[in-house]
Amino acid sequence: MTSPEPAAAEGPAVAPSPWRWWVCGLLLLATTLNYMDRVALNQTAARIREAFSLSNEEYSRLESGFSIAFAFGTLFFGWLVDRVSVRWVYPAVVLGWSAAGFLTGFADTFWQLFACRLMLGGFEAGNWPCGIRTVRQVMPPSERSLGNSLFQSGTAIGAVITPLIVLQCLLWVGPDSPNAWQVPFRVIGAVGLVWMFAWILTVPAELVAHPVASPTDRPVPFWNLLADRRYWVLVAVIIGVNSSWHTFRVWMPLFLQKQRGFTEEEMSYFTMAYYLVADVGSWTVGLATLGLAKRGMNLDRARILAFAGCTGLVLIAFAIPFLPRGYALSATLLAFGFGALGLFPTYFALSQDLSAAHQGKVTGTLGFINAIYLAGMFRVQGIVADETRSYEGLLAVSGLPAAAALLVLALFWRKRSPHRE
Repeated sequence: MTSPEPAAAEGPAVAPSPWRWWVCGLLLLATTLNYMDRVALNQTAARIREAFSLSNEEYSRLESGFSIAFAFGTLFFGWLVDRVSVRWVYPAVVLGWSAAGFLTGFADTFWQLFACRLMLGGFEAGNWPCGIRTVRQVMPPSERSLGNSLFQSGTAIGAVITPLIVLQCLLWVGPDSPNAWQVPFRVIGAVGLVWMFAWILTVPAELVAHPVASPTDRPVPFWNLLADRRYWVLVAVIIGVNSSWHTFRVWMPLFLQKQRGFTEEEMSYFTMAYYLVADVGSWTVGLATLGLAKRGMNLDRARILAFAGCTGLVLIAFAIPFLPRGYALSATLLAFGFGALGLFPTYFALSQDLSAAHQGKVTGTLGFINAIYLAGMFRVQGIVADETRSYEGLLAVSGLPAAAALLVLALFWRKRSPHRE
């Protein structure tokens, strides 16, 4: 099936701007802030559960609520960035999620906390339509996996920095203080203002302007993209990669503390190592894909090969229930992190192939479908954890959706035509 959008919609070819690497660096920092606000909840999960007397199912409502708000946020911001320059949309969403994170540090009831998570999810959703559109605009196709790696790398960096901030804040206010968990949210939430000014003051307006199609091009309605089977392949891919990554993000800290005897400090330091290794995985995939393409391999084939390697790593999670605390367990968890984050640059690059004019809506609608799925997944996982009194099974099967996504990708993603470069 041919793409419903003509190749000419990409606009005339221009030499890549040297500013593209600076912009990608700012994207990395934005995603770092995004994940700092997000994973502060996971790093303080045991304290929050104790403070509000929450079961696993009740705690999972915080994640599900976040995902539902994220779903509608990604639809809205996906639509918006196809109409308004990301130069202005991006700092607005960073301000929104930073305010939500800051207000979380003042929540005294479960429903106040829940409302803050809804606000956080709604605004954090804007990071992906903004970031993915920006990478598409500033990077040529062969460099997009690497640009996406830089963008996605912030998830790992944010998750590495957050445990340090949490531990330092707990030491500052006293770990025995009943509201000590609130302080990290206030600190992290205040940092977003720095990024906003850096973006507005340093990013050239023309670099992130919307791509201009040739005057001879006829506009193609977004709904025509639904006739392109690649869109539906990407539905399977986004669900697969996010199922694996977010299952570990939500439940691994509790698994380490409740089932493998890690102290709060040991859990924090291990998750730092986990996310550092995951960051290496993301970079490795971007560089490997670029290297294979430069050596003449078909770009789609290079991307799918990278995706397959990462899928093999996440499937080793099957061993987790059989591993006691020790080197084997640590190596398995770290290998999973390497592979799980490495899946994302390929997904982003493939989604950037669908449409120049509708990149925001592509990202937004796919993100909506995924976030609604995750909201249900988290609730089911919380119920399963309560019934089984275990997190092992949740982690063990978390690689299966990625394997299913690989199968769909290999069977149904059409080959790249040479002129599309």
